[in-house]
Amino acid sequence: MRITRDLLLSTAKDTVKRRVFNSSDIVCAYLTGSITREDPLIGGTTDIDLIYVHSLEAPQQREIIPITDDFHLDIAHFSQSFFSQPRKLRSDAWVGSFLCHYPIVLHDTNHWFDYVRSGAFAHFFQPINTILRVKPFIESARRDWIALLNKQNNNQDFLHPYLKIIKNAADAVSCLTSVPLTDRRFLIDFPQATQGINMPGLVGGLVDLIMPIDSIEPDWDIWLGNWNTAFSSLQQIDNRPLSYSSCRRSYYEKAILGLKDENSQAAVWLLLWTWSLMASRLPRNNSSQKGYDDLLSQLMLGADNFSERLTGLDQFLDAVEESIEGWQAAAGI
Repeated sequence: MRITRDLLLSTAKDTVKRRVFNSSDIVCAYLTGSITREDPLIGGTTDIDLIYVHSLEAPQQREIIPITDDFHLDIAHFSQSFFSQPRKLRSDAWVGSFLCHYPIVLHDTNHWFDYVRSGAFAHFFQPINTILRVKPFIESARRDWIALLNKQNNNQDFLHPYLKIIKNAADAVSCLTSVPLTDRRFLIDFPQATQGINMPGLVGGLVDLIMPIDSIEPDWDIWLGNWNTAFSSLQQIDNRPLSYSSCRRSYYEKAILGLKDENSQAAVWLLLWTWSLMASRLPRNNSSQKGYDDLLSQLMLGADNFSERLTGLDQFLDAVEESIEGWQAAAGI
C-alpha cells in the first residue's frame, strides 16, 4: 500500500468526523507533528498525531489506534480547561510549541481554536518566553547528570537516563528556534537546530556521546534481531508503555532500517533510545539481554565506560549551557 500525505489527511478527517458524530463534547480537533511536513514518512512509516479538546474532562490521556502496519493514529486528549489561560501556553514547550508551529485544524466550534492560538501565539517568540521553554530542559539535564554521577555503579539503570539527559540538552537547543525534537527525527533535525544558533559543533559533540572512538561496522541484522526479541518480550509485561504498543513495532523498526544507510548515526540513536527503555522495563534474564550487552560493549557504552561517558556528557552540557547563555546575551535578557 502506498502511503501519501493525502491518504494520511483523509484518514485523519474521516476519524474526526466519526468521533465528532458520536461525541458531543469535542470542542476542537487538530493535527500536529510529522503530518504537517511535506514528507511525513521515515522508512515508509509514520503516525498521525491528533489532538482532541473536550469541553468536559478528557476520557483518557492518550490512545493509539492501528490503521495499517505502516501508520497509526496517536491521539492525545485534553480538557478545554487546560487551555483556559492561553498566555501560559507561551512557556509550554510541548503543547504550546506545537500549537504555534503549523497545526492543521480539522474541527473547531465557535472559533475556539483561533481564540486560543492567537492568545498563545502573541509574543510566543519573544526571547523571554523562548527562554522559559528552554530552561526546564537544560536544568533537568544538569540535575539528572548530577544524580547519574552519584549512582553510576548501578549498571542496569545507566543508559536510558544517560540518553534522556542528552535528549533534554538537545531539546533545549532546539527550542531556542523551534519545537522539541521527536524520537524518530532526533538526529535528523538536531543539526538544523544547531545551525539556528550558529553552533554546528554541537552535533559532533552529541554523536561522540553515543558512538565509539574507533569506527565500527554495524551489524544491523544481529542488532535488529535482538531488538525485535526485546520488543516481543515487552508485549508480555503489564507495565508496557503505550508508545511501545505492538502496532508501533514497524514504526520504529522500519525507521531504523530506512536511516541506517543514509544516516547511520540517527539510526543508532533510535535503536539505543528505544532499546534502552525496553531494557529498563524487562527483567535482567530476558532473552535479548546478552544481545543488548554486546551492543553496548561495541559502542563503548557498557559499565567499563560509564565514568568516561559521564565526563564527556558534562562537557557537552557545558557547551549547551554556554550556547544558551550566549543566545540570551544576544537577545538582551
